[in-house]
Amino acid sequence: MLEKLQQQLSLRDQKMLALLGVALVLYVIYQIMLQPLATANARLAVQNSAAQNSVAAMTQMAAQLRGLQQSAAQQGGVNTENLTQLVDRSVAANQLHMSRFQPGSSGDVQVRLDNVSFDQTLRWLNELESAQSVTVRELVIAPGAASGLVNASVRLFRP
Repeated sequence: MLEKLQQQLSLRDQKMLALLGVALVLYVIYQIMLQPLATANARLAVQNSAAQNSVAAMTQMAAQLRGLQQSAAQQGGVNTENLTQLVDRSVAANQLHMSRFQPGSSGDVQVRLDNVSFDQTLRWLNELESAQSVTVRELVIAPGAASGLVNASVRLFRP
């Protein structure tokens, strides 16, 4: 049947039919492969632009935060000593007996106090939280050797 069709068509018609076939194949390739790639490329360009805007905003916020931290440190509002130094100094200042000190991997510290005054321990924890911005993550209190004395295990964190 194809031979019969070829015999009926002139050479010019055969060339036009071949050209139409090539154009149809190229159109199908474009629709199947290239158009989805172009659409995905446009979508990724929009996402990239949004990510760049987010990075710029975060960079600006980080600069503002650094500026605020520096100005607060200059005004004396922020204690710049690390958590280890702070705990060591405050335990001594509050006349508490620290039997164990263990730094954690996430920036927190574990402190063990033995036979210390319950009231003094609470004052110390209150001072750490209110004046030094230290967070008490975990607190375990058990009765001590005498009345009013406790054994305390405290996990502290400073953001």
